[in-house]
Amino acid sequence: SNEINLNRGQMDLPVSDKLPVVPKANTAKKPAPKNGRVAVIDIGSNSLRLVVYDKNGAYPSPLFDERANCRLGEGLDKTEELAPDRIKYALQTLRRFAAIISEMKVESCYPIATAAVRRAKNGSEFRDPAENILGMPVQILSKADEANHVSRGLTLNLPEATGLVADLGGGSIEIIALRRGEVCHSVSLNYGHLSSVTASEIGSALAEHSWIRDFGAKQLFGVGGSFRTIGSAFISRTGYPLHVLHGLKIKRKDVLAICRDLRSDEPSLEGVPLSRAATIPVAAMIIQELIEFSKVYRLTVSGTSVRDGVIAINELNANQQADFLMAVSEEIADSTGRVANVSPALKKFLKPLSKICLAGSERLINVAANMSDLCWHEHSDLRGDIAARHVLSLPVNCVTHKERVWLAVALYHRHFGLKPNKARPQDLDVLLSKKRISDAMVIGLAMRFALIFSAGASTPMKLIRLKIKDSKLILKIDKSIENLMDHHCERRLKQLAASAGLSPKIILKKKFNLMKSGL
Repeated sequence: SNEINLNRGQMDLPVSDKLPVVPKANTAKKPAPKNGRVAVIDIGSNSLRLVVYDKNGAYPSPLFDERANCRLGEGLDKTEELAPDRIKYALQTLRRFAAIISEMKVESCYPIATAAVRRAKNGSEFRDPAENILGMPVQILSKADEANHVSRGLTLNLPEATGLVADLGGGSIEIIALRRGEVCHSVSLNYGHLSSVTASEIGSALAEHSWIRDFGAKQLFGVGGSFRTIGSAFISRTGYPLHVLHGLKIKRKDVLAICRDLRSDEPSLEGVPLSRAATIPVAAMIIQELIEFSKVYRLTVSGTSVRDGVIAINELNANQQADFLMAVSEEIADSTGRVANVSPALKKFLKPLSKICLAGSERLINVAANMSDLCWHEHSDLRGDIAARHVLSLPVNCVTHKERVWLAVALYHRHFGLKPNKARPQDLDVLLSKKRISDAMVIGLAMRFALIFSAGASTPMKLIRLKIKDSKLILKIDKSIENLMDHHCERRLKQLAASAGLSPKIILKKKFNLMKSGL
């Protein structure tokens, strides 16, 4: 092998109470979903919602999402019936939903109804015309069914979730205890943000289910619009930099402070959506009582819902639920890559760098490799900034805030290197430790080197290797492509090595054994 001297230039430098365990999908019997579109109509006590999903990929991406505040369960506590004007409003909304489903050529549709229709004595006065409008049955979820759907919706995106889950709707609250994704306890209480209820009544109801406290959960996953409102208020009041509600973690003391304020005679409605202003005092009271009784350390706001559970149970098999973030990134690779099959070679090239990154980074490195060509078609002066912001705002629930920032940092440096004069999201400077930021920057610079050196093509990328030994970052290059290494590529390699705290070295190899390397 021949060595190339790199010292020629300067270096530029995230029962009942107890229900049976949520059933696992059977991959042997359950086929992968067909291509097409699937819709869920969620008929809740406060709102009716239609979400249409695309089934062409492993991750069910929302194509259309519409919500109407019909307040179907308004006054239910007093009358035990659905009000005629609320029924009329809800049916009118369903006519629009039916027209949309037809126009969008939806292949499968799952209409579900929860507490309001379930509890109302005159529920059939809504259900029967609703089924005529939709041309299909409306499934009225039992308390147990609703709790199971909520838990499946959460674990679809967080398979190993441990803690309490609470889904607070207009007419009920489902509380579930999860340990590593398995249901241990569950209960549904007929109290929601549309209810006429006192704090003492909530406290008494919770006390009847001592497992809520005795489970010893450290965190509460809050599902539903009321919890998202608490998250929105927290972001507005604290200046939290990442305006993404799903995955937002709020300390117990901060949640309680916000709840007390929202229950006060003169609350601050900063960050509270106008549509929630009237019901948030009751919601805040219920959330405060639950936080205090359960003694959880923090609230994690969840963007999941009972609708995710419907998709998980009816449409996806276990393989498709394995790692949605990886599945999403692979779909991004397929749709944004300039040249096919580059990401496998790039992952192989990046793998040695996982040894100098903090534990757990290898999965994110592979995700970053899949996303490496994201926004390559944008203007070169803005490309890194746009790619970073795209990841920060990725419309999925399978990525944490810290993972979003890590990936954004990596993609920013993949496009912009270490140039100091480029636009950069402020969100990149927070939420992660200096070491995590440094790791992401190193991976970004490594992707930048490999993709520019190879011109984004898979064949030359298969003919380069990285190795770390004796404080050196060694780049091995097949002699057949040595002409691809010029002064600018050497400079990028020096930047990469310096950022990793290593010294660069290049070795020319006569021939790589691609079969042995798995490429």
